[in-house]
Amino acid sequence: MTFTEFEHHVLPRIILPLMAGLLVAVAVFSPAQAASQTFVIPAGEGYGISECLTNGKACGRVVADAWCESHGHAASLAYGPADDVTASIPNGLAKDAKPQPGSILITCGE
Repeated sequence: MTFTEFEHHVLPRIILPLMAGLLVAVAVFSPAQAASQTFVIPAGEGYGISECLTNGKACGRVVADAWCESHGHAASLAYGPADDVTASIPNGLAKDAKPQPGSILITCGE
């Protein structure tokens, strides 16, 4: 068998199934976009979490993660004052929900 015969007869029979298998593996094992949910926490919630989340203190990530985990979600994806949201509606937040001034937004992953 010459290289030309191998190249035209055998190689396509090997390469095509390998490429198809690779494409299937990528489609199956690629991470899907996780859904998220955004919580609006009023300014006077009474728990004192706004101090950590609004001032950029080191406890902010810990508090946001704890909030998400206590509500059955994965770690927080984003958190901060609702004043930072400029006419956009975070993923998972109802369209009719308008955060009051001083409120905190925590977006949790699934």
